[in-house]
Amino acid sequence: MRLKLEYKLQPIRVPSGWTITINNLYEVELTPETCGWFSSSVLIGGVRQSTGHCFDTRVEPEGDPDGEFVIDMLTIEYDRRGEPIKNSEKFLGEFRTKSKIEFIERVEDFMIEA
Repeated sequence: MRLKLEYKLQPIRVPSGWTITINNLYEVELTPETCGWFSSSVLIGGVRQSTGHCFDTRVEPEGDPDGEFVIDMLTIEYDRRGEPIKNSEKFLGEFRTKSKIEFIERVEDFMIEA
């Protein structure tokens, strides 16, 4: 029997070519009462292997109701077998906001622009 969660996953528009590798982002606002839903080290992360673009997100400090949503944007190179090449990561930038709406919009924009 599956456990019914109190909140649903947060809707995110994902363009073709992207794979969401982890998703712990729920349709709930970050408040003192709900901060446990934001205590994962990665809320949502994705990769577009054809371009090497990827992102990871979190709340910092982790689970803090006064924290910020953080997006790390990177590229990674892959070998001919599709395996990531060790130490090939290139940091493209970071985005920080206290607004969940802005956070979701920036994740979606990054995937569309990459």
